Amino acid sequence: MRTILSFLFAGPLFLFVSGQDSTVWDLRRCVEYAMEHNIAVRQADIQARATELVLRQSKFARYPSLNYSLNHGFSFGRSLNRNTNVFQDANIMFQNQSLQTGVTIFNWNSQQHTVKANQYALEADKAAVDKAKNDIGLNVARQYLLVLLSLEQSNVNEVQLKQSLSQYQNTRKLVESGSLPPLNEAELEAQVARDSATLIQSQAQYEIDKLTLKGLLNLSADVPFEVDAPPVSLIPLDNILEITPAAVYSSALRAQPQIRGNNLRLQSAEEGYRAQKGRMMPTISMFGGLQTNFNQSFTQNFISGMTEQNTGYYVKTPSTQPVFVMVPVIGQRQLDMSTIWNGYANQLRNQLGKSLGMSIQVPLFNGWQSRAQLHRAKLDIESGKLAITRDTLQLKQDVYNAYQQALGSFQVYHAREKQVQTAERSFQLASRRYELGVMQTIEWLTIQNNLTRAKIDRLVAQYDYVFKMKVLEFYKGQGLRL
Repeated sequence: MRTILSFLFAGPLFLFVSGQDSTVWDLRRCVEYAMEHNIAVRQADIQARATELVLRQSKFARYPSLNYSLNHGFSFGRSLNRNTNVFQDANIMFQNQSLQTGVTIFNWNSQQHTVKANQYALEADKAAVDKAKNDIGLNVARQYLLVLLSLEQSNVNEVQLKQSLSQYQNTRKLVESGSLPPLNEAELEAQVARDSATLIQSQAQYEIDKLTLKGLLNLSADVPFEVDAPPVSLIPLDNILEITPAAVYSSALRAQPQIRGNNLRLQSAEEGYRAQKGRMMPTISMFGGLQTNFNQSFTQNFISGMTEQNTGYYVKTPSTQPVFVMVPVIGQRQLDMSTIWNGYANQLRNQLGKSLGMSIQVPLFNGWQSRAQLHRAKLDIESGKLAITRDTLQLKQDVYNAYQQALGSFQVYHAREKQVQTAERSFQLASRRYELGVMQTIEWLTIQNNLTRAKIDRLVAQYDYVFKMKVLEFYKGQGLRL
């Protein structure tokens, strides 16, 4: 998995050392925390775990099924005696138990193709997790650099305020001694006020940028938070003049999880199409089962004694005496719960039934559902191919745009560097002339403001160039090295 962390850990800067102030966050710590707590990343991970469950279920579907069922109940009035299969007027407690098994012998490899489709889908969802991590890592890195830029701007404004304040104090002494007119003091005092306001604004922007970074990390706004700020000049960068957009694009095709995920989803759709074709063919299965019953009435007959009964026949004797036989007298008694289960094991054993067989299912007509699912599977393949084409073209467009933006930022940065050098020489010359009293205060302040503006413009161009180069490294699969 090529993610931002692949090269981030190897970077010489922004290392979070155990034991350092827990309120100070470097980029590595920010990215790690964001990848663990960002909602988009967690949602993508949940989707991948759900797909993994589908894959596991499809694998187990190839094995024989085994199901046990038990029905226990009571019938009143005219009920079926499940022992004799005869209806009788009695209150009966009954129980049915069964154990069923079945296995698919042949279904034209439909189950096997389903497993492969789910396997590819899982790999695609894992690639989606990588993409979510890359996206949040890139956003965090961009915001982190914006925080550093705001901090640098605050430092530049603070230096300018100190310079203006120092110049104001010196001018005030000269005004008090009568060497300079009061107008010079008033102009410098106004400049000090403007520089103070600018510093306050830049410090406020720094805090706002930190709050935005906290939002990306899902951190509470009141959590103590400071960023580790190494010199921007020490951030490692590739030479833009040694990079070609074609080479970056070639690396991005192999490294970007979005492209890898699209290819995997296309393979999943192709396997799903093969699986659906198999479902439209006959399926051969085997089945088997065990069944048994228990049936018990709440009343039980018993012999309470013997009695004579006239058979209706007569013995041929002179007295013609009738013939009597001894017959039992049948009584009934209610069974309690301690005796109603008598004979339970014998009934289950005596009524045990077994079944074993084979079945063939041939889909003839089911409301065109199978055919429609087959067409949808084919459309999924076409959609997957279009997604690959779309994202490949978009990736190429993004890479070439990123290269041109990085090249433009490189040129702007060097132009700003020359501008600062020129502004510094102008300020040095102006300061000497001002100290000699041959330059008005307003002119000196204008040149000082130009220098400050040039330094801030250089910082903006430098950080913009750094980020654009990091985007190119990201597309090359190198992650973010800060």
